[in-house]
Amino acid sequence: MKGQFFALSFFISAEVNMDDTGHHYVIDIISKDVEFLKDETLLTHSFEKILRLSHFHIIGRLVYKFQSGGEGVTGIFLLSESHLSFHTYPETGYISIDLYTCGKHAVNLSRDIEAIFNNPTKFRSRYIERGSTFLAKTNPFFTSSTVVLEDNRNETH
Repeated sequence: MKGQFFALSFFISAEVNMDDTGHHYVIDIISKDVEFLKDETLLTHSFEKILRLSHFHIIGRLVYKFQSGGEGVTGIFLLSESHLSFHTYPETGYISIDLYTCGKHAVNLSRDIEAIFNNPTKFRSRYIERGSTFLAKTNPFFTSSTVVLEDNRNETH
């Protein structure tokens, strides 16, 4: 019984000390290089290089190229620190990218990502702070970086 109590108290202690701070970058790019937005291999290698140079740990990836329509590419890199996902729309020159990382220190890859698109026509990067500590100190309906547009939590379906 004493051993079970020790294991339980160790488990609780580990959970209490866990840092759930999150850093979410939402990136929107309009690129002139439509062929790059269709090239799953080049996109995969470019994102992989940026992640490795920034000391992220890639533990999995899934990339899919659509064969019809605009021939876009969608992908996700599963990181031990969280994830990077992207989706391209070559027919409009658009790519959306989400980078979510966990931990005390934010790692902003926005400029590195912008650089691989070789002088994009438009570039926008937004930052959203996430985590229980952030929620505890802010109004849940408004922050400096996001606005809750709809709150359907109280509706019955």
